[in-house]
Amino acid sequence: MGFTDLGSYINHLREHQQLLEVNQQLSPRYEIGAALRYLDRKTTNAVYFSNVAGFSCPVVGNLLGSYERIALAMGVERDQLLTEFNSRTGKTISPHLVKESPVEEVVHRQEIDLTKIMPVLTHHARDVGPYMTCALLVSADPETGARGMGIHRILVRGGNKVGIYIYNPPIRTFLDKAEAMGKPLDIAIVSGVDPALFLSSIVYIKDGQDKFAVAGSIKGEPVELFACGEAGLQVPAQAEFVLLGQVLPGVREEEGPFGESSGYYLTYQNPVAEIHTVMHRRNPIYHALMPFNKENDLLLNLIWESSVGKDLKEKVPFLTAFRLCSVMGMCALLQINKTSETQPKEILEYVLTTNPIIKGAIVVDTDVDLSNWDEISWAISTRFQPHQDLLILGDQKGYPLDPSTKDVITSKWGMDATAPLKEKSRFEKVVVPAEVMEKVSEMLKSMNIG
Repeated sequence: MGFTDLGSYINHLREHQQLLEVNQQLSPRYEIGAALRYLDRKTTNAVYFSNVAGFSCPVVGNLLGSYERIALAMGVERDQLLTEFNSRTGKTISPHLVKESPVEEVVHRQEIDLTKIMPVLTHHARDVGPYMTCALLVSADPETGARGMGIHRILVRGGNKVGIYIYNPPIRTFLDKAEAMGKPLDIAIVSGVDPALFLSSIVYIKDGQDKFAVAGSIKGEPVELFACGEAGLQVPAQAEFVLLGQVLPGVREEEGPFGESSGYYLTYQNPVAEIHTVMHRRNPIYHALMPFNKENDLLLNLIWESSVGKDLKEKVPFLTAFRLCSVMGMCALLQINKTSETQPKEILEYVLTTNPIIKGAIVVDTDVDLSNWDEISWAISTRFQPHQDLLILGDQKGYPLDPSTKDVITSKWGMDATAPLKEKSRFEKVVVPAEVMEKVSEMLKSMNIG
């Protein structure tokens, strides 16, 4: 069984010495973000800020900043994580509706000022204001009533107004339908959920699938939902905060600059919503995610490897391993068991043309460790000839967070860093005899060296 709520997961991390607690007072304006950026390079632990200037509400960040901690959240061993994640995200357990929720303990309906209720972080120097970076946006199709959920960046403009970057379906589809009808779109913004719900929010699903049902499968039991507000939107019952409001039809205002996960400030003309109700627990916890940190790339890798990986393994039988590297996963590393000189180009073209997020890809042989960038660099330096092994593709669908794209159209590159099949002996990698390496490694470990 999974964790009941965010608090139970935090307590579990505390019991397993995977929670770093910061008791010094820090402001949600820049200071907590600065601490998360600094600690991202110093520790793999989650970080709990108990003394937030101006608020009684603590802030927690870096919750899923290591594969070990994601495995802990799912109750599996680290080496079982990808297999188990693939299995669970391929199944569903329907959510369970309840009538009451602890998030209803405190309710604000008049003169709402979000900046005084929630310690939303201002992350980077040029950010236009505080942003919610890991809250769930929940809505329903205005025609069919089908619910949808996902993570969208949310600017707290002041008072009860927020700006939302609504780009991805299904909520983008819901908004388009509502605007075509001239109607506002009812939304709920949910902050502070258990790790299974958070993971499900970023999973790729097919049209018509329910992310709350996927969350139940990740969790191992049904997610509890409750219907709230006049619109009756169904939201996670064990959340820390729930904000109810409406996206105004046809209204667009400048939203940004905001320091995105790609490492650049991006500004858009985005929809505006007005919040009419804020509910939260009596002693809530605010969950923050610092953009442009390791946690972003780690989560993206997990989702890409579990979803795209299934397709790759089916379509490319000679693929032996793969992973993403660099910010936002824009470079794919592909390891193949090469039996034909045409295979590197085949896999490069397939990956680059079918994955908008992938801007570049490198293919290597099975003797190259994908987790070791020095070995990737070695393969490029010694097995890659630009005049014959470099692939350039133009007019490809890109990723909207890449500032170098033009109308989200980009060019892409691929590198064949595999050795020629007819010259295998000349490209044989030097290695220490395996049995000797094993013997010496065990000896050094017994001496507490390495």
